[in-house]
Amino acid sequence: MLALSLLLTVCVSLLLNANVRARDQARFNNLVQSTSDRILRRLDTYIALLQGTEGLFATQQEVSPDEFSAFVQLFELQTHYPGIQGLGFSQRLSDEHHSIVLLEPRDSRNQAAMGYDMYSEPNRREAMARARDTGQPALSAKVTLKQEIHERKQAGFLLYLPVYRGGQTPATVEARREALVGFVYSPFRADDLLNGIFGIEHKPRVSFQVYDGTAVAPEHLLHVSHDPEALAREPMFTTTKTLTVAGRSWTLTFASLPSFDETASEFVVVPSLVAGVLVSLAFFFLTRAQVRAREAAERSTDELRVALAERARVEVQLREADRRKDDFLAMLAHELRNPLAPVLTAVQLMERKLQSGLSTEREREVVERQVHHMRRLVDDLLDVSRVTRGKIHLQKRPVELVAAVGRAVESARPFAESREHTLRVELPRGPLWMEADPVRLEQVLSNLLHNAAKYSEPGGRITLTLAREAGEAVVRVADTGMGIPAEALPHLFEPFMQVARTLDQAQGGLGLGLTLVKRLVEMHGGRVEVASEGVGQGSVFSVRLPLLPAERIPAEPEEERLEQDVPEESRRVLVVDDNEDAAEMLGEVLEMDGHRVTVVHDGMAALECLDALQPEVVFLDIGLPGMDGYEVARRIRQRTTGAGLRLVAITGYGQASDRKRSREAGFDAHLVKPVELDAVRALVADLGRLPGQRECTFNVTSG
Repeated sequence: MLALSLLLTVCVSLLLNANVRARDQARFNNLVQSTSDRILRRLDTYIALLQGTEGLFATQQEVSPDEFSAFVQLFELQTHYPGIQGLGFSQRLSDEHHSIVLLEPRDSRNQAAMGYDMYSEPNRREAMARARDTGQPALSAKVTLKQEIHERKQAGFLLYLPVYRGGQTPATVEARREALVGFVYSPFRADDLLNGIFGIEHKPRVSFQVYDGTAVAPEHLLHVSHDPEALAREPMFTTTKTLTVAGRSWTLTFASLPSFDETASEFVVVPSLVAGVLVSLAFFFLTRAQVRAREAAERSTDELRVALAERARVEVQLREADRRKDDFLAMLAHELRNPLAPVLTAVQLMERKLQSGLSTEREREVVERQVHHMRRLVDDLLDVSRVTRGKIHLQKRPVELVAAVGRAVESARPFAESREHTLRVELPRGPLWMEADPVRLEQVLSNLLHNAAKYSEPGGRITLTLAREAGEAVVRVADTGMGIPAEALPHLFEPFMQVARTLDQAQGGLGLGLTLVKRLVEMHGGRVEVASEGVGQGSVFSVRLPLLPAERIPAEPEEERLEQDVPEESRRVLVVDDNEDAAEMLGEVLEMDGHRVTVVHDGMAALECLDALQPEVVFLDIGLPGMDGYEVARRIRQRTTGAGLRLVAITGYGQASDRKRSREAGFDAHLVKPVELDAVRALVADLGRLPGQRECTFNVTSG
């Protein structure tokens, strides 16, 4: 009984398979026929268009270019006849020469074909001769159109219709040849034509290739409807069909696409065959599916619970970040206002003391100290931004750490002494070498020492030790200061993070120094750690840095560069800055050094006085009104008097891209505001030492 049932199932399945295969084949054949019919109908339409154009020449002795253009415009070719390249007339000049004299529309492609002798090319000549002798439309073989003026070319063909004197087709071949006036014709780009017929189908089900003639070969290929990648697998159906178009054979090869194969009915045969077997297992699979569904639901519940917890955690972090942002903005406003108050007061006191003939040295020191403090705040902001965005590139070289620590200690010692701290330094007997950017390394050490001094009560103790531990150099900065709560330790190196302070204990700063320390240490391949036993118990910051292997340690000890005396020689200097106060002050400083200084406040004024002054050095602000400093620099360099002078950019922008742009404009040096007067004096004084140099850049920003 079981065998009979299985045999019956197999017979029914085979019969069903034969039936659905025939039905799918019929569907495929219908698509092939529909595609062929659409091509033939479109070409018949173009033949009718040529016949209408032939009537124009039959009814008139001569057709002028303007009359022909007006006639063609009536058809609106691009709108109603997509794929056609144009309508034209080729005039018979002799039996062997036919020149294109009319061709619309007059675009760049068609202009390239004007005057071409089509009878000189074999494929065109064969079609023209066939049209002439039969009096019927004739399609040419595959050609490359003269309109193919661009790099990406398509296969093309032409459709010809003869024009005879008197407008009637003579009865014999000899009479037709004698009465031939020329041809109305249309050139076609195969891809444009067939894409215009089929457009962009939403879900095409068959692909096809069109070949000229009866041979299926690459050299005869006119058009491919789909890329080979569209045929992801062996097609279910293929066929070949031949079309006769205006006396010319086209061979079309068709293949079903995956979108057709996926809807084929034969895919139901196998499921039908195994349906009987599956019924017996249905209850088992149903039960197992229910169990799995329950397990999946439980997993989804757990995942949702975890996701909600994660979302809650992220929301807490976002709120904390938002709070820190608000705290930072309030702190930034406070820290910028703090130095401005003594500066303003000092300026007012200086004015009164000058009137009374009193010394203003103390007020000058206050202004200088507060300006340096403000610049340190701005530099910290810029450094953190550059490090975060990967804009800082370390200038690494072998550096002796003992010497680097010594320089950092000397840099931080005045601030520590101003707060009456005891600064103790413990260094190893021998040298320790590592590969580092010396400027950034000293910035790290100075920041740690400055932090220790700032957050320790007056009279505190600060200890810096340097030692070798397991192939690493370890720098420890310990203080007896305010200490760090345990909950703050994991977040201490995050931007804008500061341990909570009361208003009367505020020490200043933006909470960026430790962030900068961590990023710079990591860029050197090291790591930084912090330890504190709690509030009031002080803290210890440890920096671990990789040491150089013995074979890479320099043979000669690191030599410090000795500053050379600045030669004193009077120079001709031009200062250009729209900030009158800044320009006048800089000019006055240079005049006090014995230089001859001229100050102007815009680019045009600088250019006008350039030839008369013939300056040796020009300090030029970038952000000038009207003509900016870059354009002024370029114009100066174009002049004879501007070829040898030293051109120095003064700007608030100090990124690497800004320095590159100033070099390209012709600047010799790039100073970032506020400028250091020592750098200004050096640029003026050492003019004779570096004649014609165009690559020097002074970095006057701290850190």
